[in-house]
Amino acid sequence: MQQTHDLARWPSGGNRRRLDGQWVGQLERYGLPAFLPEPPAKAPPNLHKGIEQFNGGAFWDCHETLEVVWLKTPYPLRLFYHSIIKTAVGFHHMRRHNRHGARVKLSDGVRLLPLFSPVYMGVRTGHLLEDSSGWLARVTGTDRLDWAELDLLPTPTIHTV
Repeated sequence: MQQTHDLARWPSGGNRRRLDGQWVGQLERYGLPAFLPEPPAKAPPNLHKGIEQFNGGAFWDCHETLEVVWLKTPYPLRLFYHSIIKTAVGFHHMRRHNRHGARVKLSDGVRLLPLFSPVYMGVRTGHLLEDSSGWLARVTGTDRLDWAELDLLPTPTIHTV
């Protein structure tokens, strides 16, 4: 088992997915405080902008905004931004009636959000996790989806403290 102090803080050479998996495994095993006892004192402005975009239903724009922050952030904090990005992309796929894309991206978000739950950097991640899990349950399985009905349901919002 690779020890956390051996894990790279930045992906390189095409190893991002592998490194993501290693970090997620360590965080699931030991918890975030073992690596990052306190969240950053101040959230970057793009976090608030991304939340506004998410809450306004501009899920792809949220993804684009937070990706700028994510790319500049080392592990393990980059996984916090990734949790919101993946969730936003999942809802983007829902809007496009892409069941597979929604299922995959919401699954990713639902796996990452608990690492930063119930609140992280002023974001009520536990609330977003609960809402996203409900939507994930709707698209999981093989039953036919009534997209017209799903389109009428309000999408989750990201709540802050």
